Amino acid sequence: MNLPETRESREASAIGLLEAELLAELDRYDPREQAAILKRMVNRLKKGRYVRSPIALVKEMVRTPLVWYLLSLGIVIPILFYILFVWISLAVEG
Repeated sequence: MNLPETRESREASAIGLLEAELLAELDRYDPREQAAILKRMVNRLKKGRYVRSPIALVKEMVRTPLVWYLLSLGIVIPILFYILFVWISLAVEG
């Protein structure tokens, strides 16, 4: 009796295939090069370069209050300078 595959089992089999492919590719190199490649991969994983997508990074940046504060300042300051310029111009002419 065949049971339907669950999502976890499909992911596990996909990960197993990727691990096998990685090991096969690493076997093409000598042990020193393998160590360098694996060290580079571990460093990148620690930095989160593979785990998070660029879209997720942008979403995290947009959620911070500093971005919204700077964005609102960038909109408000030119408007305030324009109002101040018009007010001073009217005061000088009047």
